Amino acid sequence: MASPCFAYGAGTPGTIIPLPKAPTQKAELHTADRVNTSTAAAVTSVTLLALRSRKHARRASRTSKTSLQVVGPAVAAAAAAAKVAAAGKLAAAGAAGASVAAGIRTLNKERPEQHKSGRRPKMVVLGTGWGSVTFLQGLSDDIAKYYDITVVSPRNFFLYTPLLPASTMGSIEERSIVTPIRRVLKDKADFLEAKCEEIDVRNKKLKCTRAGTPDNSADIDYEHFPQEEVEGKITFDVDYDVLIYGIGAQTNDFNTPGVQEHAFFFKELTDARKVRDKVTDLFERASLPNATEKQKKRWLSFVVVGGGPTGVEVAADMADFLAGDATDLYPKLMEYVNVKLVNTGDYLLSTYDRGISEKCVEVFEEKGVEVLAGYRVTEITKKEIKMRQKSGEEMALPYGCVVWAAGIKQNELTMDLKKSLLDLNEGVSEGNTAILKTPANGIITDDWLQVRGSGGSIYALGDAASVRHERTSPYSEQLFTAADLDNSGDLTLTELRDLFQGASDEFPQLEEYAQYLSAVVDEESNPRINAIAKVFGEALERERQAWKKAKALVSQRASDRTRRKGVENVEKDFAEADQNANRLFDLEEFKGLLERIDANLQPFPPTAQVAAQQGKYLSSLFNQAILDGDIDSFTEVATASGPFTYFHKGSLAYLGGGSAAFDLPVIGPITGPAAGVAWKLYETSAQLSWKNRALVGLDWLRGEVFGRDTSRIA
Repeated sequence: MASPCFAYGAGTPGTIIPLPKAPTQKAELHTADRVNTSTAAAVTSVTLLALRSRKHARRASRTSKTSLQVVGPAVAAAAAAAKVAAAGKLAAAGAAGASVAAGIRTLNKERPEQHKSGRRPKMVVLGTGWGSVTFLQGLSDDIAKYYDITVVSPRNFFLYTPLLPASTMGSIEERSIVTPIRRVLKDKADFLEAKCEEIDVRNKKLKCTRAGTPDNSADIDYEHFPQEEVEGKITFDVDYDVLIYGIGAQTNDFNTPGVQEHAFFFKELTDARKVRDKVTDLFERASLPNATEKQKKRWLSFVVVGGGPTGVEVAADMADFLAGDATDLYPKLMEYVNVKLVNTGDYLLSTYDRGISEKCVEVFEEKGVEVLAGYRVTEITKKEIKMRQKSGEEMALPYGCVVWAAGIKQNELTMDLKKSLLDLNEGVSEGNTAILKTPANGIITDDWLQVRGSGGSIYALGDAASVRHERTSPYSEQLFTAADLDNSGDLTLTELRDLFQGASDEFPQLEEYAQYLSAVVDEESNPRINAIAKVFGEALERERQAWKKAKALVSQRASDRTRRKGVENVEKDFAEADQNANRLFDLEEFKGLLERIDANLQPFPPTAQVAAQQGKYLSSLFNQAILDGDIDSFTEVATASGPFTYFHKGSLAYLGGGSAAFDLPVIGPITGPAAGVAWKLYETSAQLSWKNRALVGLDWLRGEVFGRDTSRIA
């Protein structure tokens, strides 16, 4: 059980390790470090008090003759108190459920008359995806006028990505799931169709570019946003006080040879259009009289790589097309058609309930889709896709079209932004430097979505962000000193247990390791006392876990996303860190152990659901009209505001043949045709505007009555 000395307000900024004085801008970064790492104050002082308290308690228990008589009642009283506290917390969680479920904490109900700074801070929003658009929608019209807002993106529309796979073969038409961004921004912000190539974090400037006028006036297929320097390329700067960073991520090819040249990615609207045109082109080519049998078999072999929601839904839509419209339109070619879905893992939709994965395979078998599980693509050539199974067996498949939907990685701009922030924080903030060096799929933010090391001027959300709870590694020396009360230079298992128990409220990733150490240390102490304490300890732990599960149904903070490893893996971490195998940990061994523990922290999933809730939450912070890009304004808001909390509404995916899958909290998995109808209703109602809802609904109806349109319009 965590030390009572840690019972102070969560989210309250604390003071961390003193750093040398620095220039004005660097001093702001140091203040941001204090806000972002409230745990360090507890590390250096409160943990020390907790450990000393535990040590004195153990000494008193050894000298007392009546210790056996009081252990039972004391633990029983603690258990009763824990039950009362848990009941109170559950009641409070239920009362706050509605606001937390929306991902927004009620901050200030009074509408401010103007921005607190007395000016209109320049706000630049990068990107027009889920996070950016929901953020802009969440800003009230009045609050938006307090800022000078500019949106910069190479895409002048919002794309409803959950239905992008449905547009693969025309189940949903492209324009039905896009909304012009200028309609979203009307009376709120200006829009610049350009690409941001560089972010100057010191001077708060963006370098933006786009192509100039093409040589031929009738040329509309020119590269609008060239990477290299070309003649006539337009370059301009945009200043900002506050930057909302929501540029998303890019497809991860895992450096697999041939992917860039021969596979179709599936992330943008143009990707879906290319796949649709390619499939139609292959059917028309195979219909020619001089096409050989071998050519027909290869051309009409379709391979989808990736067993996640996108890959599954692309394969499902393609299978529906082949089983329906293609059979009617190309009856002589159907004997040559085959669809394969390649997945590195053993199960499709691995993050869903296992029953959904099994149902997915069942539906695919009925549709004639072959699932190749446990295969990794090693190379894609002009005519073949080469794969290797876990056992080492290799396979080569001829193909006509390969769709690559195997994951995402951070954009080049995100990598450049990390480097710039590292340069800005080098020698100023050890905490921010350590965090920014941590491997992540996006720019790392704190619990309030403020980018670490930005001094309150940059906020990131969606796939471009990685919300991380505080790591223990940057504070390894302070933690070690706090636990080493006898200054021996080594920590015993008992001292580690006391440290982890005392700090687990601030560092939740320590909790599982504290439980393991409690079991190990208790085996070596008084068995009679432990027999009594164990009964009540297990009861307390059950109450604690029940409370955590109930709370997770309502909201989930970054600190709640810690991977549970199990006893065997925890024991393995201790064994690998204890290099001398002497059950004592010096500072270097302790640092190695903390690195293994921190590796269990997990970011939020890169989904539209997370990005949308982050956008709503961030707009609630800006609706106070306090944030202006200065660290003091961020400190004020962070002190008074709760961190971002994610409410998981469930997962859903289309499986093909009119069936879909819902993986809902509490209820569990739901599959079948009824789920398919519910999926269509949900995706239709969730559109951004009534125009889009009407268009999507009519597309479903059109497809059922008239079928898909296979016209290839070049």
